[in-house]
Amino acid sequence: MAMLLDDDSCYRAMHARDRRFDGRFFVAVASTRIYCRPVCSARTPRRENCHFYATVAAAEAAGYRACLRCNPGRCSPEGAEAIVYSGSGKLSVRRCKSSQGPAFELDCRPPYDWKSLLAFLAARAAAGVEEIDHEAYRRTVRLQCNGREHFGWIEVSPAEKESALRVVMSPSLAETGPEILDRVRRLMDVSANPVEIAAGLGRLGQSHPGLRVPGAFDGFEIGVRAILGQQVTVAAARTVAGRFASAFGTPIDSPFASLNQVFPAPEKVAQLTVDHIAPLGVLAARSRSIIALGRAIADGTIQLGPATDVAAELTKLRALPGIGEWTAQYIAMRALDWPDAFPHTDFGVMKALGETNPGRVLKIAQPWRPWRAYAVMHLWRSLHA
Repeated sequence: MAMLLDDDSCYRAMHARDRRFDGRFFVAVASTRIYCRPVCSARTPRRENCHFYATVAAAEAAGYRACLRCNPGRCSPEGAEAIVYSGSGKLSVRRCKSSQGPAFELDCRPPYDWKSLLAFLAARAAAGVEEIDHEAYRRTVRLQCNGREHFGWIEVSPAEKESALRVVMSPSLAETGPEILDRVRRLMDVSANPVEIAAGLGRLGQSHPGLRVPGAFDGFEIGVRAILGQQVTVAAARTVAGRFASAFGTPIDSPFASLNQVFPAPEKVAQLTVDHIAPLGVLAARSRSIIALGRAIADGTIQLGPATDVAAELTKLRALPGIGEWTAQYIAMRALDWPDAFPHTDFGVMKALGETNPGRVLKIAQPWRPWRAYAVMHLWRSLHA
């Protein structure tokens, strides 16, 4: 596994104890000769005593022994939910009442800018698959559980309790509850540490410290929509995404008139041809990219989820036809749950920075690591201030 972060960025990530870095690197402390996970609840060591390694084997080869508190030998990305977070404790999940189906409340780390996150999702909501109704986000769902497919819908809205979200799911999804909640956590970025992130972004993060990075409920869906969004407006990409879902998705019944399609599965898209997709208004090159992505995910070559080797998945994404750095980084930002993803060639990012040279954009963004995905959200937001 390759190290995507430099040592200073690793230290900032460790200080935040952000679960998304768990398993992506390990910190070895020279004064104790012990190595830990970046989410370990032990007191944060001094920077000069820290060395960082990509793997457990590398840390042990350097002569360090495993921490007994966080047990790094049993770690994998996304394993940090079992660790107590510094300062505010473990985020909790509670059952609550609903006449529509199973319902839960998820704690969020305050401050939490729900309105900005909802506005981002609303601007990109694909017809038939997603809808925004006042303060609520709704979408259709397809999940594999216990050897069969489950179809249904979810609704996410602010809970009565401050700094919490209410998640309601259709009764048809009752068996998939834990998976639904895990995906909602990532989609709504509830576990981020906004105080640490705002501090890491400096002046850029001061005006909206609760701004979140919207994740992905389904990685393949975000990948397809990233390709559809290449060099077009957000509105145009949203329109074509709705057409794509209507043409190749699965019809579904729901109590909401505008939710009637489940986004197509990669196995189905893998069987399409350019002639199937092009009539929707998609260029032939992008159609080939979408089909290639569907095949790569269907056969397991690419995995668009949080518990992956980000560097390896980025390399495989870039090897697909028509997927360049912008598309790969956007997918990493949302589907791979990578806080340091940075589409530095993005027109909006360069416009917000007043730059035309992508190399200079990367240099400007260096102090924001490992939170560059959040910097992107702040830069995009500044264009509409």
